[in-house]
Amino acid sequence: MAARALARAIATRKGASRLASRAASTTASAPVKLYRGPQMRLFRVLVRFKIAQLGAIGALATPALAATADATAAPSLVAAAVAAGLGSAACGAATQYYASRYVGELALTRDGRALRVSTMDFWGNRVDEDFDVATRVTPPLAGLTREDLEALASRAFVPLDVVGARQFVVSLRHGELVDRERLFDVLSGGAARGSEAPRASS
Repeated sequence: MAARALARAIATRKGASRLASRAASTTASAPVKLYRGPQMRLFRVLVRFKIAQLGAIGALATPALAATADATAAPSLVAAAVAAGLGSAACGAATQYYASRYVGELALTRDGRALRVSTMDFWGNRVDEDFDVATRVTPPLAGLTREDLEALASRAFVPLDVVGARQFVVSLRHGELVDRERLFDVLSGGAARGSEAPRASS
């Protein structure tokens, strides 16, 4: 039911004319928030936990190596230490991979001409990146049928491709849709057409 209502809101949008009138009230100093990712506090804790994990592995490895420096270490002990180090590094790399792509917030800036994508860095701090809506953002909902929209809305994550950057992911199903209509204008391509109109007239 929720997925169908979400798809209906996308399919029945009125397009770029409504976005253009709203964008006039958007200022560079006051970004218009569109979306907030779910469970961001928990995810930030997980991202920062990997730092403590890597530090603990290093702290334990140093005295262990010192203790076995003058003795012959058992192969099983060495293998376990190597496996723990590699596993910790792999876990940290995977967490950071998703942290740099999992969108915590979407907002319109520069009078609606740019989309601000907020993610996290290695330390769990917020990173804001602005991308031109008309030339950089590839709308994932553009040209989809109602059935396709319903199927996409039911997914846990929706990919958001940015030209010249990495692929981000948003959760329309579980995230907070702060400004539903403007968000769907961006994701369906209406925002790109609306931002191009002032440029053409100038």
